[in-house]
Amino acid sequence: MLGGGFPESRVILILGEPGTGKTILCSQFLHSGAYGKGENGLYVGLNEPKDRLMSDMQGLGINFTDLEKSKKFGYIDATEVRRIPDQAKVGRIPVGGRELGLANLIDMMQDGIEKISPKRIVLDSASDLVFRFPKIEDRRPAILDIIESLQSTSATCLVTSEMQSTGEIRRLQPEEYLAEGVIILRIVRKGVRTIQISKMRGPRLTRPRDRL
Repeated sequence: MLGGGFPESRVILILGEPGTGKTILCSQFLHSGAYGKGENGLYVGLNEPKDRLMSDMQGLGINFTDLEKSKKFGYIDATEVRRIPDQAKVGRIPVGGRELGLANLIDMMQDGIEKISPKRIVLDSASDLVFRFPKIEDRRPAILDIIESLQSTSATCLVTSEMQSTGEIRRLQPEEYLAEGVIILRIVRKGVRTIQISKMRGPRLTRPRDRL
């Protein structure tokens, strides 16, 4: 569909409803990069702890355990970031919990990047953080901060997000405008999923939509 895979050093949004395969796609992206090209991969998990992800993917033949032992894979458990209350404190100083969570996430990503120098990065899922910013004027800068932080790494990055509305006519989400590529996963009927490339800067598309 992309005539050679994801364009390098881009931030690509993987958008879809629950159960469409976003996490599996991202895991395969890291796994194939490590085994096929020797590229280190970093997984930043906001919605499930490390042990659960690695166990689930092991059942699908995606072995992150061996990759981690060989320093080809790293996992950042960022689940606590989304649990920071709206009003938090740094010492005795009150701060906005949403802003603190965003800053903590970016710091955690930078720490992980310094440890293994990844060529591929996955952030799963941005929804767990950015949906805490209900106003569009607040959400857009938060998404931009995340994307710019990932762009600064020069790695190829996949960022997942939940689709808020469905149907042929739907409202575009802020992250779709800011990402350099957008891939949409859908369940069209029981047992049938589709993948659609709605935006991709760089490569020429051979097929914009296909069945999985």
